[in-house]
Amino acid sequence: MKSCLKKVMLFGLIAGSAFVLPTTVFAEANAEELEGTMIELKEGMNHNEIIEDAQQYIEEHLSDIFAGLYVDREERQTGVVVLMFTESIADEHRQALEGFAKQPEDIEIREVDYTEEQLIEKQREIDQDGFEYDDFSIYYTGVDIIDGKVEVGIDPLNEENIQFLQDKYGEELIDVVEGEQATTLEMTTMDAEMESQQLEDKVVTTQQEQHDERNFFQKIIDILKGWFS
Repeated sequence: MKSCLKKVMLFGLIAGSAFVLPTTVFAEANAEELEGTMIELKEGMNHNEIIEDAQQYIEEHLSDIFAGLYVDREERQTGVVVLMFTESIADEHRQALEGFAKQPEDIEIREVDYTEEQLIEKQREIDQDGFEYDDFSIYYTGVDIIDGKVEVGIDPLNEENIQFLQDKYGEELIDVVEGEQATTLEMTTMDAEMESQQLEDKVVTTQQEQHDERNFFQKIIDILKGWFS
């Protein structure tokens, strides 16, 4: 009986060691992922606080020259809240706005030529005039508040068509670039067959793994039965 008990205890230790390590590794991986997510959420909340406080102050003191805002993540991964105005603001307002940030580098104040609303209004004007012209087509328009332009995607893109649009809507307000017509790609028969085969292989692999797992535990059960028989 003692021999059987020792074997059962030994099996318990082996089985335990077989499953504790993957669980621990999985838990550590999840902990790192959770920590990263919490940092991102915390940083996002900090930006929200800065933006809310800044917007309230701007509405009370600087609404007539406020051009818009965005979070710039080019220079810093955590982001910088950029506040834009069409005129230079007084030092007292600058200090007040910068005071909403926990660190000076979390906020930046820029002077721009046009407000976001002016850019949106120009975009509406372009859209209302239509997208088909004699020599080209407009495929899309979009407001770029970072560069202070309305981006216009056309095809074909050449100097004559660019000049036409700049003369019509103002060179300082638009940026004409090459545009492509949106298309929906249909899945070819070969693509469909390959995807079907990959799915079938995955199902077969899963079934084989499940079969091997059942065989493994069945062998363990048979060994235990042999010890106590």
